[in-house]
Amino acid sequence: MKLSAVVAGVAGLTASALAQDSAPVTDAETGITFQAFTNPEGVSYGIALPANASAAGGYDIILQVTAPIECGWAGIAWGGAMVYNPLSVVWPNGESVVASPRMAYGYYQPEIYEGGTLTLLKGSGANATHFKVTVLAQGFSSWTDFDGNAAHLDGSAQVRLAYACSRTPVDDPASVGSGFSVHDAVGRWVHDLAAARSAEFPNWVADNTVPSRAGGRRMVAREERHPVVPRLRDSARFRPGRRANATAQA
Repeated sequence: MKLSAVVAGVAGLTASALAQDSAPVTDAETGITFQAFTNPEGVSYGIALPANASAAGGYDIILQVTAPIECGWAGIAWGGAMVYNPLSVVWPNGESVVASPRMAYGYYQPEIYEGGTLTLLKGSGANATHFKVTVLAQGFSSWTDFDGNAAHLDGSAQVRLAYACSRTPVDDPASVGSGFSVHDAVGRWVHDLAAARSAEFPNWVADNTVPSRAGGRRMVAREERHPVVPRLRDSARFRPGRRANATAQA
């Protein structure tokens, strides 16, 4: 991945205008009502939250991403930027799908985010025209920012989120730790998280939980480390005065 290409993409993200607001959509397969946004590339991002989701974060999220099969991968940035906020990246793998928790600690390949888990729910799969990923996202409403401070996703407000997607397939579709290309499209929108809250949230999770596989394993994105990306998780190494050096070394 070329640093110059990524920096150019992030610059485009910063300058991009806000797209359309989210709207309520009920998924027939799962019965879940999402607040959903569809970007110009035809990728839809649906979000459902528990009734008590607040500015304090710490709550679980149901995320559903639906994309044309020509899309190699699609991602959402929960803090509205590429770096130092959790990313949920999804892609097709034959007739199945993969959901990968990521975090970028600089303008290069995001690595596995150890603070988050994406558990596949019912309503996930791929066919000849589209792929759909429905996950229970845990650990994505609170995180640690660049300076080591606590950051939260305000579940009681309208918030700015960001998306990225590419038509290029990932390197190893079967692996949650696969590498992937620089995005072809990137943008931001305002998502109404307050309207995404519902008292039905625990029922939606229970009704759509995938039964455990043999041996008691569920379809969970494991914390595998990307073999190329260095471990740069310690925010103490990235104090404001060292940002330029950290980025240059990446």
